[in-house]
Amino acid sequence: HTARIADLMLVLSGAGLPFSSLQRIECIYISTLQGSWSTGSLVVFTDGIPDTSQYRRFRIKLGEKPNDVGMMGEVITRRVRHPEWPYPDLLNVDGGKPQIAAAMNAIKAVKETQETKKPVNIPIIGLAKRYEEIIIPSGDPPFLEFKSIRLETSRPALQILQHIRDEAHRFAKKYHTALRSFT
Repeated sequence: HTARIADLMLVLSGAGLPFSSLQRIECIYISTLQGSWSTGSLVVFTDGIPDTSQYRRFRIKLGEKPNDVGMMGEVITRRVRHPEWPYPDLLNVDGGKPQIAAAMNAIKAVKETQETKKPVNIPIIGLAKRYEEIIIPSGDPPFLEFKSIRLETSRPALQILQHIRDEAHRFAKKYHTALRSFT
């Protein structure tokens, strides 16, 4: 696990995001089943290992019409409003530029309203599924720019991001199953 974290730190610092630590990495995944049952899952890896006691799930309140970008903003807002949960060293959102922008806008809105007593400074990246690209933002909304990084599938940095994203997907599916069993 240490090699995957070290490689991720190397890749991200080479892209302009230097880290002294990646002890806590969170991933948020939005899931919709057949246009309804929209949920968000948050998984946490501590020192490169799944930390299931820190996992959280969110029932989307935005409405039943699928809107991944809006739902990502809702889940990020709700997550950041819990300063008693430790903030991550890195937040990996499932998706690309629109999802990253929604996450950054949500955090900016919480900061501007001073809803938390604790400073909110969370580095965000995305993992876009189509080419498994790591998307790295720079600047502040609405003036965001993005870098895309494609790594070999054997690269440890990509493997840990895929692992945490896949774990978030698995956790979301488990929540869907539970929700459907109550109807």
